[in-house]
Amino acid sequence: MPRACRSSRSTASAIIRRWNRPTRSAISSTPISSAIDDPRLSDPPAGAAQPMRTAFRIVAIAALVVLVACLAWFIPAKMGAFATDRQAMVARYASPPSRFVTVDGVPMHVRIEGQGPPVLMLHGTGVNLHEWDPLAERMRGRFTVVRMDWPPYGLSGPIDPKGYSTARAAQLVGLTLDKLGYDKLAVVATSNGSNIALQLNANKPERITAMAFSILPLERPSQTRKVDWRIKRMAAFNDAWLRDYHPRWFYRLAFKDTSHPGWQPPEFLSQMMYDMSNLPGAIGRQKQYLASNVVLFKTTDVGAIAEKVRVPVLLQWCAQDTVISQGAGASVKRFTNTHVDLIEYPNVGHWPMWEIPDRFAADIMRFLDANPAAAGTAKP
Repeated sequence: MPRACRSSRSTASAIIRRWNRPTRSAISSTPISSAIDDPRLSDPPAGAAQPMRTAFRIVAIAALVVLVACLAWFIPAKMGAFATDRQAMVARYASPPSRFVTVDGVPMHVRIEGQGPPVLMLHGTGVNLHEWDPLAERMRGRFTVVRMDWPPYGLSGPIDPKGYSTARAAQLVGLTLDKLGYDKLAVVATSNGSNIALQLNANKPERITAMAFSILPLERPSQTRKVDWRIKRMAAFNDAWLRDYHPRWFYRLAFKDTSHPGWQPPEFLSQMMYDMSNLPGAIGRQKQYLASNVVLFKTTDVGAIAEKVRVPVLLQWCAQDTVISQGAGASVKRFTNTHVDLIEYPNVGHWPMWEIPDRFAADIMRFLDANPAAAGTAKP
């Protein structure tokens, strides 16, 4: 065969071989049935996906359980099923010697114990007269301890058509003292109870013989203090979805957030605040009072009322209380017409009567002993 023919034949064979060689596009266009038979493309063994499916089912079931549990709590709470019963609370917190005295149409929860010169104790925001239990226990052997819930807190009221404010609370406290027959007495007050006490003195200065303050808001409470993030989140949730109810743990956090880090608040305090705040309509009434306070602090010089005090004053300053914005020195200076005894507690928060009950009570009684005329006169 001529060389040219052999060469042409070889070239043709090479072209045919190249044409018949499988290409990538040819592989990609392989029939599906053939691809299925390819062991490289087959599914993993049946048992390999089982753990993943099982884990997914567990997560889904857990999420469903959590959702059902949340709804089982939220729906009854929204409908008021967890609201505390007033009669049950009266039985729990107003047993003898507590009683109710009605003034200006408002029933006031009053508790009087002990014997000797009378001392009025005014509680702070969010709690009731039982805030003073540790101090009352230590003083009632030598003094007549007079306590009352001032609206909108505790068991007084609950409804006051004239609204809720510092001025109104001081008026009701004064009317109650008139009805009980206390013309002269000393006053021990804390937190917003201190504002009530100062207004009480301004209304009828001849009644007050001495004043002891532990937490004294002469300026608007701090708006920059670091608040536990859980309290912020829960408060936002309640404002949006559940305005009339707060769970018990919310109040536990509130006490922890405002006290000395080394102190463990007793369960009684958070239970008391939970019980009182979850009475029907209580949170709404408390918000009315707090709103009136905001207006008061924004539009007036609240601290100026301290200038009207002319009786001896004891200021028990709690250095780790972060609620009050002004300092001890600034507070003392506002009392321009009297002498102030200042005692500073370096490791005490917002609840000195519970955090350091023995020393707190001893300092108050020492103050009253040093001012015999300031101890008041016993009820006839």
